[in-house]
Amino acid sequence: MIQDSDIPLFNMPDYDDTLRRLSDLLMAHSICRRRTCQKNESCQGGYGPPCYLQQRHLFADAVLYELDQYRGYWHKQREAAKAALRR
Repeated sequence: MIQDSDIPLFNMPDYDDTLRRLSDLLMAHSICRRRTCQKNESCQGGYGPPCYLQQRHLFADAVLYELDQYRGYWHKQREAAKAALRR
């Protein structure tokens, strides 16, 4: 009999949490219909999350065409944070 631990799908992260993290990476809070996301400047999660359900094509295009730019942006942010901690 196959054990649950042998099936890789059981080890996959939660779908909504993964999209919440991707939303933060892509800074999608600015297009989200939820005011709490816009106010906190980060995805507050929930079913979907709402910004993903509303703008799926933007997520797909960002991952397909713009991910390197986002990586560069966040790399600079991490370096700036490290430099600030060293001071």
